[in-house]
Amino acid sequence: MNVPAPTSADMKLKYISSTVHPRQGPQDGLPEFAFIGRSNVGKSSLINMLAGRRNLAKISSNPGKTRTINHYLEEVMRFYLVDLPGYGYARLSKDEKAKLERIINDYILKSQYLMCTFVLIDARHEPLRQDAEFMQWMIRNSQPFIVLFTKTDKLSVNERKSLKARYVKGVMKMIPGFEPKMIVTSSETRQGKEEIIQQIREMMLT
Repeated sequence: MNVPAPTSADMKLKYISSTVHPRQGPQDGLPEFAFIGRSNVGKSSLINMLAGRRNLAKISSNPGKTRTINHYLEEVMRFYLVDLPGYGYARLSKDEKAKLERIINDYILKSQYLMCTFVLIDARHEPLRQDAEFMQWMIRNSQPFIVLFTKTDKLSVNERKSLKARYVKGVMKMIPGFEPKMIVTSSETRQGKEEIIQQIREMMLT
């Protein structure tokens, strides 16, 4: 597959649709790359950073706002960036949590076009059980994923330098022997943008 390089450092993202099942989304065969994380992890800010736009993905002060599968077409490289609902939001009712879990599970397990899921982790926290449980579920279901650390601009220089090693050490206590592929990002400093784009291009070429 010939994958054009983006014409600038920004992704050329265009909003396409919001759905609740993969069958309702685009069916044109283009590869898809999903973004997911705990509520309030900074997912909308990261998507806006990748696009070089402030309001492509709506940022809310109320965690748990994303309730649908949101497709954005990258118009140069020709793939879909897929914004999934967050997990782990405590204030949702039991029925609401079950509905969101079903939407997430159905998309990840049943999408014909999903190539990789980017799992967003707030760099300010030690490894959390909810994140580890989600990654374990991905491993059990043989779903490829990459960890994206967010909000790293909130860390000190030394904390950023040791971030990956510290996280691996902590997450191995919950997932023995597991060492995820990791990219350090910041929506404020734009760190990680080129690495994410390059990672997607490489996956599309394989």
